[in-house]
Amino acid sequence: MNKLRIKALFSKKAKEALADEALEREIHRTESTSSYMQKRRKIYVNMNSHLSDKEHHYVHNRVRTAKYTPISFIPKNLFEQFRNVANLYFLFLVILQCIPLFGVVEPAVSAIPLICILIITAIKDGVEDWKRNQSDQRVNCAKILTLSHWKNVNIPEEKKERFHFIHVAIGFLCSMAGVDNKYSHTYRLSLTKDLPIKRVDINLEDDQSPLNEVEESHSIPEETITTNNDLLAPPPPPPPTQAPPTKFYDKVRARSDTLRSEISNIFSNKANFYRPGSIPHSVLHRAPTPDIRRMSSSTPGTLKCSDLPAGSPPTTKCKVGWQQVQWQDLHVGDYVMIRNDEDVPADVVILSTSEKDNLCYVETQNLDGETNLKVRQGLNATSELRSVHDCERAYFYFESEPPHANIYQYNGVMKWDIEQPNEGTTVSHQKTEAVTYNNLLLRGCILRNTKWVIGIIVYTGDETKIMLNSGRTPSKRSKMTKATNPFVLANFCILAAICIISSILASVNFKRSGSSQYFDFGIEGDSSSFLGFVTFWVTLILYQNIVPISLYISVEIVKTFAAIFIHYDLDLYYEPTDTLCNPRTWNISDDLGQIEYIFSDKTGTLTQNVMEARKCTVNGISYGVGKTEASIGAELREGQPKPPPSTADEIDLEKAKEKMYESQTFENKYLGPNPTFIDPKFFVDLEQPDSPHSHAMIHFYTTLALCHTVIADRPDKENRNFIDYKAQSPDEAALVASARDVGFVYLGREANTLTADVMGKIKKYELLNVLEFNSTRKRMSVIIRPHESSDKIVLLCKGADSVIYERLCTDFGDQIELEKSQKRLHEVTLDHLEEFANEGLRTLCLAYRFISPQEYKRWNKRYQEASAAIYNREEKIEEVCEEIEKDMLLMGGTAIEDRLQDGVPETIAELAQSGIKLWVLTGDKTETAINIGFSCNLITLDMELLLVKADTREETLVELEKAIKKADELNGEKRCALVIDGTTLKFALEPKYKNLMLDLGMRCASVICCRVSPKQKAEVVRLVKKGLKVMTLAIGDGANDVSMIQEANVGVGISGVEGRQAVMASDYAIAQFRFLQKLLLVHGRWSYLRTAEMIMGFFFKNIVWTFVLFWYQIFCQFNGSMMFEYALVALYNLIFTSLPIIFLGIWDQDVSSNISLLYPELYRMGLRNDKFKPWQFFLTVFDAIYQSSVCFFFPYMILLGGTIQPDGRDQNGMYELGTFISGISMIVANFFVMFSLYSFTWIQTLCIALSILSYYVFVCVYAQFNTFIFAGQDRVFGTGVYWLVLILTVTACYIPRIAAKHYLHQYHPYDNDIVREEELVLHSGRSNRRHSRITESFTTKVNPEVGINEKGKRSLDSSIPTTTRLSV
Repeated sequence: MNKLRIKALFSKKAKEALADEALEREIHRTESTSSYMQKRRKIYVNMNSHLSDKEHHYVHNRVRTAKYTPISFIPKNLFEQFRNVANLYFLFLVILQCIPLFGVVEPAVSAIPLICILIITAIKDGVEDWKRNQSDQRVNCAKILTLSHWKNVNIPEEKKERFHFIHVAIGFLCSMAGVDNKYSHTYRLSLTKDLPIKRVDINLEDDQSPLNEVEESHSIPEETITTNNDLLAPPPPPPPTQAPPTKFYDKVRARSDTLRSEISNIFSNKANFYRPGSIPHSVLHRAPTPDIRRMSSSTPGTLKCSDLPAGSPPTTKCKVGWQQVQWQDLHVGDYVMIRNDEDVPADVVILSTSEKDNLCYVETQNLDGETNLKVRQGLNATSELRSVHDCERAYFYFESEPPHANIYQYNGVMKWDIEQPNEGTTVSHQKTEAVTYNNLLLRGCILRNTKWVIGIIVYTGDETKIMLNSGRTPSKRSKMTKATNPFVLANFCILAAICIISSILASVNFKRSGSSQYFDFGIEGDSSSFLGFVTFWVTLILYQNIVPISLYISVEIVKTFAAIFIHYDLDLYYEPTDTLCNPRTWNISDDLGQIEYIFSDKTGTLTQNVMEARKCTVNGISYGVGKTEASIGAELREGQPKPPPSTADEIDLEKAKEKMYESQTFENKYLGPNPTFIDPKFFVDLEQPDSPHSHAMIHFYTTLALCHTVIADRPDKENRNFIDYKAQSPDEAALVASARDVGFVYLGREANTLTADVMGKIKKYELLNVLEFNSTRKRMSVIIRPHESSDKIVLLCKGADSVIYERLCTDFGDQIELEKSQKRLHEVTLDHLEEFANEGLRTLCLAYRFISPQEYKRWNKRYQEASAAIYNREEKIEEVCEEIEKDMLLMGGTAIEDRLQDGVPETIAELAQSGIKLWVLTGDKTETAINIGFSCNLITLDMELLLVKADTREETLVELEKAIKKADELNGEKRCALVIDGTTLKFALEPKYKNLMLDLGMRCASVICCRVSPKQKAEVVRLVKKGLKVMTLAIGDGANDVSMIQEANVGVGISGVEGRQAVMASDYAIAQFRFLQKLLLVHGRWSYLRTAEMIMGFFFKNIVWTFVLFWYQIFCQFNGSMMFEYALVALYNLIFTSLPIIFLGIWDQDVSSNISLLYPELYRMGLRNDKFKPWQFFLTVFDAIYQSSVCFFFPYMILLGGTIQPDGRDQNGMYELGTFISGISMIVANFFVMFSLYSFTWIQTLCIALSILSYYVFVCVYAQFNTFIFAGQDRVFGTGVYWLVLILTVTACYIPRIAAKHYLHQYHPYDNDIVREEELVLHSGRSNRRHSRITESFTTKVNPEVGINEKGKRSLDSSIPTTTRLSV
């Protein structure tokens, strides 16, 4: 590993290999099967733990996301800043100047620029960290309820030693330094142990009613349905005579494999054989009889409340109660009570809740970004814990896996001992219950719709899953920052060159005759070599400003303002959700102006992710009317013209809806306000008596009403008939809502009972199992038993068609008719689903099967064993689910529409016109994606569609080569659009074929990848980013888009209905896809131009100043003399020239935002990198050297004769000349900004004027001090010679630059030069032809490089050859 790290410093491949190894280690760390996960922890509750367990110190619950502490701020911040090579360079120079040999008169002044930079950066870092610290304090000091006067045996007892107060003092210092050790632990205990207990009186016994109760009092009573065709409600059996079936946990066999149980069995009396099943499955019942006492109760007067059996009244001296404590004072093993709408303070195992079925509901938005409520289940064995006395009388312990970062996985087991009734406290049996992810509340979640939850803390502080997942997003540096480094290196080379030249020439002049050696005083030494050595370091100090020390901090300031402007841009504000654009990464704003490829998710990004159930197919008959946006796209694909916007379709749908509900014969008081499923013939077919198809429709919609995990919420207290369904997936909520609107209403769940209103009749079903959906299974199932029948068990399943069809029944035995009907139904349903997909709808299949009680009993035993497994639990559950989800019968399918967001087609067209290529990466079917592509302008009629689909590597190679050949044949004739599915993409991304895939993608204007996984999305982005060396942007809204968002150069998250996980991982967060247009074409382009001009300006002004000093060395034998007062050197970059160049980077605009949007082609300047090429840097260096020579030699030659002032003073002294030249150089540097500006505003003019004025004010004030070399220098400004020299020199400096700019503007203009001339001078641009442009927009979108050349005037689209300017 160490060798690989060393190689990674010099080898790019070794660096990638090191990154891959780190990724593998992280994956291995999060797997429950890894060796890391075998190191389990034990958490004891009211039990004496083993010594090794008690000695374990768990981390405290205090979290700290702040980077600094009061003690560590100064050293740590200095360390961070001096990791910057430029800061180290200037620190080295400051140290050099402190050596008297090098002749610096005031070394302290030389440190001023570096100190200012360090202080400004430290203040910025300190303010940011102070905000984080304030946030940490708010979290750590939040209140929560925990048990008081109760001992947590997991906390090591504190022993006060002789020097305890010293340990407390050391702990205080450690806490201030952010160090967590035993001393800091001792210090925190000393703070909390003497605090008064704030007790809170809570009576849980009077709080039994749940927040989510099923209301059914106004519905028709439950009726018995005798028809044999009713799938879910068969004929009722005779009155039951047997006892109700016991649950699985009540049948757990006694453990006989422990050492204690074997020893107990040897000495036990066989006549008193103990049966574990006689004791309830509860931690409160540890013996067959309730009068058993523990050993402590055998002594009179020592009876404790905790020794009493469950249900007994507390003792008179019992002080146990709930108290309020701060989060930071919680420990592993503490009881906590969380009330409704409170945040969860740590990772907590749920013991009991206020709900009858021991459920609770949580919102996990802070954890995984999902806004939908999720259901969590309390443990069965602790569901009876209702009071503080129950909590202290429960004896159990947890075996928990160690902390890891996987928020969707937890494996643990709860164990408690059963006491032998006749053998004192000898334990002969131990009960267990599995603890899974569904029994865990994670820190950061919020309890909703549940009055209270009691739990035990298993992870605290930095070991909680949210803290383990709070790693930083990948550090990103902008492209221009990386490109600046070679320019800085070139400046270092120039610096080294002029220092070496100066040292060589100084050595040559050592033996030169003259009087200077009499004034040496031994400084130059006795040899030319020593003089050359000293001169090198002296000139290094002298020329130090050639490296721009303030460049980096100035760039940070400019990008900070760019982020602020983006954040407060009202055009990027989305009023329905009150959401502004949120720049989360502030240092890459210029990258927004150079994006060449955009990778976008479809659902929730291009579409609204507001699902509407539009169509379905039941028993071979299709239902649902109306056109979708994708169906219009399909018509465009066939060459039909796009219909104009009209309300005719809406009127027709309203009429169809009225006709549909007119034929409904039963009352549905739960009808939603806006039904989306419309078909006039639906209720006609549904209410046909004794019709097999009618029964099939009832079965189908009853399945939709029952096969889900949604929560039925009644938010309106006045209208209790309004039910709002909250689900983890918008698809699921839409399907249940559509069933509600046609009379199949899911009313809610109590314990394991589902209640539904089926066509006005209340029906109840016992929920036996829920086989949940995940991305691997692509399906979910429920196993239910209707209350009318105790022996009829039904499995209901819904999922993707490919998954469901694989699990349909193929062996029908002698049921010939059923086989024929199912085969016909398979074909017809598949055809209907294909039609739905062609219309852009998301499809699902529904299926069912009957299960015999004997088969279910055997399967459920295996399922419960898999659910209770400690290791490989998910894999075992998956295997068991495969056993039951088979041989199903098909019922039909559903179709859901996800409408396009507003402005998506127009935005995609404008982005294409700007030269940006868009790739859509979606999980939808191929036909659905193609039709959506046509509807949103991603694919247009003039494009050739290249469909690549293969099942093997060999076929993939053939298809890719065929598509490349086809694209080459059409080169120049038609643009191509590539569509490739996930299976083919899997092979195409392999190293052997990825270059072919990349070549094909480059030949296409648009690319759609269908059926892709989150991992494939990231791989596609990586392929293009690294293969083409281009700037990429990824945009998405869901957790499955995080990987590609982090892989791209710029990640954009959509704050939609799928939560905020994509937003939390992004660099920029916006509310709508259409906002991407202004974010890139306006803010991104402006930031690119401003940053490019600003960086060039920094190099220019520093080189001018440095070479002026270099030219003077010619006349002082290169001895390193400085003709400037050192205060001027220190303040040149800090005050005199800093603000104008910074203001240029903040405010300058070539054209307004409206004109930028009218000319998307302007964005291509960033794609071509027109303003930041190496030749421009070297041309700027050459211009700076030229202007520095003019700044020096013009005043030198004019003042060579030594003009005399009227009062007899001369102006040709070294420091007088320095004052002359420093003022001229400062004005030349500020005029560079003025000539680089596109827009002259009063802010820019005032800034430049004040910067120049500040120089003269400083010189005049500083000259009043009686210093040997600078007193009276203000008199220089009182002569006409100075101002004449100033005007002549500045004019001579800028004549070549102005002439060159005029030539380039006239004969080789940039795109924005042409637009500025058209819009600002000729007034003949697109803003003046906007009305005519509307009629020509379709032509422009088809061929964006076709322009208008009016009366021979220059046009952005026509006067410049596309090969030099407009082609990318």
